[in-house]
Amino acid sequence: MKRLLLLCLVAAGLSAPAPAFAWWKKGYLPSCDASGVMIRVLEQFRYADRKTFHWGVDIKGFSDTYEVPEVIQNSSLIARRYCRSTAWLTDGRSEEVVYLIETKQGFASVTYGVQSCLPAYDPWHVYGSWCRSIKP
Repeated sequence: MKRLLLLCLVAAGLSAPAPAFAWWKKGYLPSCDASGVMIRVLEQFRYADRKTFHWGVDIKGFSDTYEVPEVIQNSSLIARRYCRSTAWLTDGRSEEVVYLIETKQGFASVTYGVQSCLPAYDPWHVYGSWCRSIKP
């Protein structure tokens, strides 16, 4: 009886259509203007300001968000989306934000990860000169 039940479960799992499991293989990649992505960009900027730089500047909002096409076709298993946006700061200025969304780079390689950079607010060049390492 146990073997029959196990055989039925295996047969049901193998007979499922491939698109049902495609999200796990490829990963979930949100759009550039998704609220979760923008919150992560905001949290990273606030963390850098609070822990190291103490500029006293915060991001009020984002506008003109768009995806930058990848120039070289990538055959990696990690899908990437390169994005840019305009950040409106509390001191009245607007600055360019460059950010990268990658699949399988979040907690335990299950969720997506976001790396962001404001070129004018990167004095240590963490992502290279003018954030080149997260640009396509």
